[in-house]
Parts: sequence; C-alpha cells; structure tokens
Amino acid sequence: MAEVIQPLMLDYAVTDTDSHFDHALVNISGELVEYPIHNTVISGRTIRKYVFLNDSEMIGKQILGASLMDDQGRTLANQALNVIKNDRGFLIGFEFSIKLEVKTIV
Repeated sequence: MAEVIQPLMLDYAVTDTDSHFDHALVNISGELVEYPIHNTVISGRTIRKYVFLNDSEMIGKQILGASLMDDQGRTLANQALNVIKNDRGFLIGFEFSIKLEVKTIV
C-alpha cells in the first residue's frame, strides 16, 4: 500500500507547530518569569526548543517548572522541574516529535 501522508505534509506539520511557540514562562520559587526562547533546533521531524536562564538574581532560587507559550499567552507545553539555580546558566529543553497517522476508510 502506498504511503498516504507525503513528506511535504510532514514538513508542513513541523513548520506549523514551530510557528506557534513565542516565549516561555518559568516558575521560579512560585513567581512566573517570562523568558525568550533561546534556541530552536529542527532535525527531521523533531523540534527542540531551549530556554536559557542566566539571571544572577535567580541564584539559590528553586525552579519549579517551565511552560512554552503562544503569542497570546496560551500554554502549549508544560514541564515540571525541581532544581535549585546555581551560579551558572540553566538550560531548559523541550522536544517534540511530529508524527501523523492516517486511517483509510474504504
């Protein structure tokens, strides 16, 4: 049986998904702090989003989680964390693997 979903359709799904991420909200000791998306890596059908925390005023505070948001402030992805920020930068990574499935009805 021939593949129903063509590579171009998967490329569109990856591009469309990637276009919705705008920024991150990081829960630092109960306070939500907005951070830009530091880097995006797209490899095949996988999207990786990275958020970098370099703030020296956050040293010793607890990082409880991070969320990726769209441009209207809606949550697209959540990640729970429980880390104490040290004196170095802290990188939070999100990974998305895009897959589509078609069920043919005959």
